[in-house]
Amino acid sequence: MRIFPAVLLTALSVTACHRGVRSPGASFAGASLLAPLSESEEAHDALLRADLGRADSVARMGLANGLGSALAADVVYLRGGLPIVRGRVAAQAIVGAESLNVASAVRWQPVRAEVSADGRNGYTYGYTIYGTPSPPTGAPSIRIDRYIAYWRRDDGGWRIAAYAETYGSPPAALSLPPVAASAVVRDTLMARTRGPLEQIRTSDMAFSSLAGRVGTGRAFGDYAAESAQMFSAPGEFITGPRAISESFGLAGTSGALVWHPVAGEVAQSGDMGFTVGNAVFTGRRDDGGQIVRFSKYLTVWKRQRDGSWRYVVDGGSARPDQ
Repeated sequence: MRIFPAVLLTALSVTACHRGVRSPGASFAGASLLAPLSESEEAHDALLRADLGRADSVARMGLANGLGSALAADVVYLRGGLPIVRGRVAAQAIVGAESLNVASAVRWQPVRAEVSADGRNGYTYGYTIYGTPSPPTGAPSIRIDRYIAYWRRDDGGWRIAAYAETYGSPPAALSLPPVAASAVVRDTLMARTRGPLEQIRTSDMAFSSLAGRVGTGRAFGDYAAESAQMFSAPGEFITGPRAISESFGLAGTSGALVWHPVAGEVAQSGDMGFTVGNAVFTGRRDDGGQIVRFSKYLTVWKRQRDGSWRYVVDGGSARPDQ
């Protein structure tokens, strides 16, 4: 049984519309209602249906199996507090170990969806909404997180190739399930390759290098696409290079953040891809003591008209020191 406050879901749906996400099957502005969908339109709508349809799968099969049905066999999975893992089996084990109420319902509300030029890759991001039925007295419990999903399309439909939950507040502590221990992605620099994937790899590394030279905020602004999104701590989105840059505060006041990619993928059309990697933040407390925080990230990249690569969405979560 899925119970969510109507006002909340309505608000999220309005937010999605304001951000340019069409509901599945809706026509593009200016298009005839009788005109057939183009291949790119059909791919876009199919991606949205796959993202929204995860809620129905979870309702039928439970959280672990329902979410698992949308994952590629080699999915790269990022859960807060744990290292990056690869593989559907490991991801399902982690989801199955979550301490969520068995009566909880979950749905995903995409804020944006976009597909590659060949219609075989795409990404979505938005809100993950968990709700429990109303008790005899009191209101239902609602928790809202955010997600980034990078999708791959094959003959079986759209499947998630990389997935990250990001959080307004830290998730409950969770130990890595034994079955997932062997699936941890090693914290070693992503290997050199060729073509667009190598361009993404080197762009990610140059991004980190720039952050070390000119500051994290400046670097995040310089590498952001015009429509880029990041997640703010309270749970909202920060949009565009300038706002993203300013969100980090004055240069030199927020500490140092360095990172490196450990895995990635690119569309065959060479215009979209992702990297995942590990990061380390170093700063100072008010008393002068050192702060060191370990995190991981999923960055979705898009090739720009001038041939450069810029990120369109970026997010991450804490990880243990490996």
